[in-house]
This record gives sequence, C-alpha cells and structure tokens, in this order.
Amino acid sequence: MMNYLILMLMLTACGLQNGGDPEPFFDKDIPPSEAFDASYGAWNADGTQIAFQHDEPLGSTPDAGKLDQLWVYDTETGKRWKVMDGRVENIDWSPDGEWFAFHTFTNPEYLFKVRADGSELTRLTGGQSPNDLKYTNVARWSPDGSQLLFTIVAGEPRGISLMNPDGTDARIIIPYGVGGQWFPDGNKIIYANWDTTVEDDTQRRQLYIANKDGSNITKITNLSNSTYVSSPVFSPDGSQIAFTHTGENGRDEIFLMNVDGTEIKQMTSGQGLARRPEWHPDGRKILFTRIIPNVSERMYLLDVQTRQVEPVFPAK
Repeated sequence: MMNYLILMLMLTACGLQNGGDPEPFFDKDIPPSEAFDASYGAWNADGTQIAFQHDEPLGSTPDAGKLDQLWVYDTETGKRWKVMDGRVENIDWSPDGEWFAFHTFTNPEYLFKVRADGSELTRLTGGQSPNDLKYTNVARWSPDGSQLLFTIVAGEPRGISLMNPDGTDARIIIPYGVGGQWFPDGNKIIYANWDTTVEDDTQRRQLYIANKDGSNITKITNLSNSTYVSSPVFSPDGSQIAFTHTGENGRDEIFLMNVDGTEIKQMTSGQGLARRPEWHPDGRKILFTRIIPNVSERMYLLDVQTRQVEPVFPAK
C-alpha cells in the first residue's frame, strides 16, 4: 500500500511540473485534412482570413508559377482564392490589410510587397530597390504598419534589421539575430540568436527580447538541444510566447511559455515537422503548419487551452 501511495504522489508531481496535465492531448489522433497543400499561414488583423502558400502539381512540364503561390482563405465564407503565382515564401499581412510582405525562394533571397489583390508588386531589397541588400527574409509588419522587421541571413554584416515599408532606411539592429517578431504594442521584439555565453553544443540558439531599436537585450530561455529553435511570436495580450523547438520526438514541434521564459510546454507531437506558429487575434488558438517531407504540407489550428488540433481544411 505504501509503495502504491508513493507511486501516485510521484505521478501527481510529474503532472504538476507539466502544467497539471500528466497526459496532455497532442495532435496524433485528429480529423483528416483535405488533400490540399497549404503552409506558412498568416492571419489578417481581425482573424477572419488566412494568407498562405499553396503548391499546384507540376505535372510533366515544370512551371515555377505553380510553386509557392500566394492564396487567401476566408474562414467565414469558406472560400479560398489565388492572389498571385510564386515563388512566394513566408507571407505577412499588413495591419491595414492592404499589403502582403514576403521573400522569394531564390539564392540570394529578396523581399517584396504586393497589394492584397495581387497588384503593385514592389521590390524592397536588392537591385531596383532603395538598397542593395541580399539574403533577406522573414519580413514582419510592425503593429502600426510603419516599419518592417526582417533578417539578413548571410554575408557580413547580418542580423535582425529594420526598414521602412518602401525599403528605405534599412539597418541592422541585432547582429546575427534571426526570425524577429514584434511585441503587440510595437515597442519590443523577440528573436533567436546564438548563445555565446555557454560552452555546450546542445545549447546553441536561445530566445531573446530587446527594445525595438536593439537595446536592452534580455535572454529569456536556456533550452537544450536548441540549434533549431525559431519562429517566436507573442500572444495578442503579450503574456505568452509560442515558438518552434525540438520536441521529445526529436522533431520540430510547437511550444508555449510565459513571456519571462517560465512554464515551457510542448503543445504538439505529430508526424513530420511543425512550423510557423501564428496566434489568432483572439488569443485562443494558434495556426501552424505541419510538413511531412515529400508527402504533404497542411495547416492546422491548435486550441491553446485543450491542445486539441483540427485541420484548417478538413477532408470533405
């Protein structure tokens, strides 16, 4: 009897350390998704539409326009439509709903913006732009739409950068940082960077918060097996952070933590790789992409409270 009580106490303690949920619901047994490739979605300001990437089958004749097209899905009407041909990567929607920012799937990568109806394609980096920057990706509109946060991922110098929405006044604010995202009020940013304060190959990149000008840098994580930690994003109320990190299954999964780096929880554990968490404006669910290499790319919605997962496009 005593051994049984000890075992129950141990199980209860483990459950409390994991947020009081000893057997969390993970996305292993979920409704099937429609056979429609969709990935790296971004919400509009009111959470009624999702911009995303879609690949059409190439067939026997390769056509770059069929790769990584920019599409939009209306969650209220159930309609979806193509905005423009690819190759479009990592779309972000401006707060006023008028523009998309994205980078090209090229080497080097360049940033562009385009109107929400597919018109006025404008180059923001590289030749025929106000700057000569190369290897630029992951542009994120500031909450007031006045600036774009982006990353210069190669060359020297490189790092988290800022520019105006027309490509002017481009400058690095965090050397070697990657994947920056805004705090909801636009005064701070979160990003990943190499941690040079420890000599441990399992603790490579960590997450940091800084002022929007790059000052007052604070490390908020001390993750192990963290070479590929990425895509941090604040909840709408600024109290939590969703991000991608290596899960217990050894693959990229969605994690959640408090804004100070405490109470880290693994939220998903399915097939393939989980990518790009994006909070719905109501803060109740997170949009993310699950990629099974050479098989499928699908978008899902994660309920933050229950951890239940459902496909954005359920099988018909």
